Amino acid sequence: SIAAVQSIIHDLPSYFPRCKRNDPKLNECLLNATRIVKPFLVKGVPELGVPAIEPYTIPEITLEQGTQALNFKAVLKNVVVKGLSSYKFSQFDFDVPNLQWFCKATIDDIRLDGDYSVSGKVLLAPIEGKGKFVASIANSNITAYQKVEFIKKKGVDYVQPVITNTTMEVGGPKVHLDGLFDGNEELNRVTNNVINDNVNELFEDLKPVIEQIITNIYEQWLFRALEDNVPFDKLYPVE
Repeated sequence: SIAAVQSIIHDLPSYFPRCKRNDPKLNECLLNATRIVKPFLVKGVPELGVPAIEPYTIPEITLEQGTQALNFKAVLKNVVVKGLSSYKFSQFDFDVPNLQWFCKATIDDIRLDGDYSVSGKVLLAPIEGKGKFVASIANSNITAYQKVEFIKKKGVDYVQPVITNTTMEVGGPKVHLDGLFDGNEELNRVTNNVINDNVNELFEDLKPVIEQIITNIYEQWLFRALEDNVPFDKLYPVE
């Protein structure tokens, strides 16, 4: 567990770049670091408690909407996310005095599959069922902001997130659900067609939920494991 790791980690792994916080080119160093560490993030960094991102697994996601277009509850389980390793950061800025980051990244193609159960209405039409789902999200543009604060652990400065926000714009989401309406093939086909014909509008309604999921992944994967386990002076030493 991360808690167990925390007691023994005092520095970054040797293969992680060190970016000096008083370096005039700090942001350039951080941006380059996102490329250097990618092969290690793909497999995970167990000594820091960082999970593998290829694939990335999410045990359960609950989607619940009460708008006119979407009025349903869905539970997704055993969700396998593929494609996160195609990330490319175009900006990774750290405002050291104010302890805040601002990042921009693109991900070419995200694919998800897993188990689902759903009950409710989509575009005023009933939707009921459970089974397997497959989804894809192309050309994601993600921006992320995080502010942290210092905390002391045994007299040593670490940082912890105070605020983390992400926004996401996508090119072409698609989804397919098997098992709707007790396996009625015609209703299954029609419902999937309705969903995908209106997928951009539906995605807009779901964006706040999806962005919160991305925020949680971002916190756990990109920041929390490092911030929880490595002192600030080791993460960003002074030159």
